[in-house]
Amino acid sequence: MQAFVLIALLASGAFFFTGCGKNEVVPKSQHELMFDYLTSELGNKQWFLKAIYVNGVLQPLTDAQKRYYKTYTRSVGQVFSATFLDDDGNRGTARLLSQLQLKETITNGPLGGLVRDYIILELKEKSMDLEISNPPGYPSQIVREVYYAN
Repeated sequence: MQAFVLIALLASGAFFFTGCGKNEVVPKSQHELMFDYLTSELGNKQWFLKAIYVNGVLQPLTDAQKRYYKTYTRSVGQVFSATFLDDDGNRGTARLLSQLQLKETITNGPLGGLVRDYIILELKEKSMDLEISNPPGYPSQIVREVYYAN
C-alpha cells in the first residue's frame, strides 16, 4: 500500500510540474493581424488593383491600372513597418499606424519624400480597401483604392 501511495505522489508531482511549464499561446491583437494581412506572416505580399472610386463614383480602369500592383515587405526589427514598391516604380516605407491608418512615404521621388496618408476601410487576408483625401496633384477629391491578393 505504501508503494502505491508513493507512486501516486510521484506521478501527481510529475504531472503538476510538467503541467505548469506549458507555454500559453497569446492571441494576436487586431493591429498585429492586420499587419499580417498587409505583408503576410511570411513577410512579403503583393496586392493588385481591383477598383478605383473618385468622390464615390466607380472609375473605369485603364489597361495599365488593370495590371497595377503594390508589394509590401516587412521591415526586420521595426514594429508595424514595411517597405513597399509599386508598378509605377515608387519605392518607400509604409507604417501601419493603427487599425484605421496606413502611412506610405515614397522615398525615391524626384522631389524627395512624398507622404500618402490612407484611411483603412477594410484590410483582410485577401482584400484591402483604402481611402485618401486630396491626393497630391488633384483638386479636392476623395480617392478610394480597392485591392485584392491571391
